[in-house]
Amino acid sequence: MPLTGVLPPEAPPARVWQRIEARLDGTVATVPVPRVPLGSRLAFWRGLAGFASIAALSLAVLLASPSAVQPPILVVLTSTAPSAGGAVPASFVASISGDGRALVTRPLVQVGMQPDKALELWAIPPGGAAPRSLGVISSSGATVVRKGQLLEGAEALAVSLEPPGGSPTGSPTGPVLYAGKLTL
Repeated sequence: MPLTGVLPPEAPPARVWQRIEARLDGTVATVPVPRVPLGSRLAFWRGLAGFASIAALSLAVLLASPSAVQPPILVVLTSTAPSAGGAVPASFVASISGDGRALVTRPLVQVGMQPDKALELWAIPPGGAAPRSLGVISSSGATVVRKGQLLEGAEALAVSLEPPGGSPTGSPTGPVLYAGKLTL
């Protein structure tokens, strides 16, 4: 209590004494207690809750709406050899993903191959530029080719007959058996 001796005495407000006397007498205090309306005390929290609700709803709409997906591109690679006796020439179908990063090839009719040969898929750029190898493909089933931007600068696809494992030179060494034009 030595610290209280340094401070000057201060009289409490009259309403405090009135409430103390009312409690001691057992009666209800008649002095009005200033009250802050509940609405003004909750204004900040209501604003914050409203903002959070709008943000959550916006995020839900953003996640629920799918982005535009490009449809796949379909290329038919037909035989470059003339058909003999009215026979239907073998052909390949190449389905390219909308973003151009994956390609699936499948022969429409099983292609008879010699065991020491393979089929290699090429992307042909315009203007007679050197073709780009997209890899060896199957002559009997589906083949998935995954490379970045397969269609970049290509105007056609071609399949050539190569040694097992593909072309050793990086350009076609055998005859081109199938070809198809890209139309975007």
